[in-house]
Amino acid sequence: MVSIIILNFNGKRFLDDCLTSVLAQSFQDFDLIFFDNNSVDGSTEYVRTNFTDPRIKIIESKSNLGFAGGNNEALKHSSNDLVVLLNNDTKTDKDWLKNLVESVKDGNTVASSFVITKGIPEKYYETNGSVSYLMYNIMNIFKNPEDEFYPNGCSLIFRKSEIGEPFDSSYFYYGEDVYLGLRARFMGMKIKFVKDSVVHHFGSGSESASAMKTFYRERNSMLNLYSFFSAGFILRLIPLIVCTRLARIFLSLFSQNHSFWGMVKVPLWFIFNFKTLISKRRKCREFIKVNEIEVIKYISSKLLNEGSLTAVIVNKISYLYSRCLGIKPIEFYQKNSLPI
Repeated sequence: MVSIIILNFNGKRFLDDCLTSVLAQSFQDFDLIFFDNNSVDGSTEYVRTNFTDPRIKIIESKSNLGFAGGNNEALKHSSNDLVVLLNNDTKTDKDWLKNLVESVKDGNTVASSFVITKGIPEKYYETNGSVSYLMYNIMNIFKNPEDEFYPNGCSLIFRKSEIGEPFDSSYFYYGEDVYLGLRARFMGMKIKFVKDSVVHHFGSGSESASAMKTFYRERNSMLNLYSFFSAGFILRLIPLIVCTRLARIFLSLFSQNHSFWGMVKVPLWFIFNFKTLISKRRKCREFIKVNEIEVIKYISSKLLNEGSLTAVIVNKISYLYSRCLGIKPIEFYQKNSLPI
């Protein structure tokens, strides 16, 4: 049996499509935990009125715990070892759950669905992406479309007995799925992309202030790097980190998608929360079983998604820089036709 966790925050407009498609699955051996993050749009009342399936358990939080904290809290109400996390702003195909469950039958695996997000160009679905040294998403990296670096947080499956709490609750939102992917890789687990487990993702199910979004996105990316990787690796990246941070802060002055104040808050957080960072590093070191070289070989040296001359130049410089310092990213193995 499987527990499906659907986290909701003011997503009432998506719930009919989402819950109806989940309840119509070809695989029916599941219960559903609907965890509401203190919504004010009548979401829980809507579910109680329109969905009377006894498998649905509604949990209401007295505060918004974010994506990370909300899913961790919802997990406490799960009675099954197999757990699926699904975004509220989705519609699933009929065999979505059956194929997702099948992918983890051998254990030691975290798997995610083929998520088709509204507005994302088709070219980005040709192959899966990875992350840069600084833990930003880099698209179209893996030559084998079945490979992926980390599971997509929109729809994923894992075992509680293997993972426990999947996220760091302090992340609130953004970067949690990368955190989970890094945990799984450093634990020696397999990460699978399940192409025949299809989810249609509408996106923007929960909006928030630009400064908050920018802060969590940028801070959590840096936390993923600083929490998991060795001091030696991070020290070699210092020039890239400094140049990238300064460039992103400068560009935020001219961007509507990134808040300048949100960007500035990130280095301030690290300065005033150094003890917290050390504590997070120690916690992550407890479950590391795999040498970081085996993880780095799946990471991209690219700093920007390509599509412009600037990106091509910056990415070439970054690759040459990393090679001079003895770092072997995925591009090294692709270029030298070595197995990874």
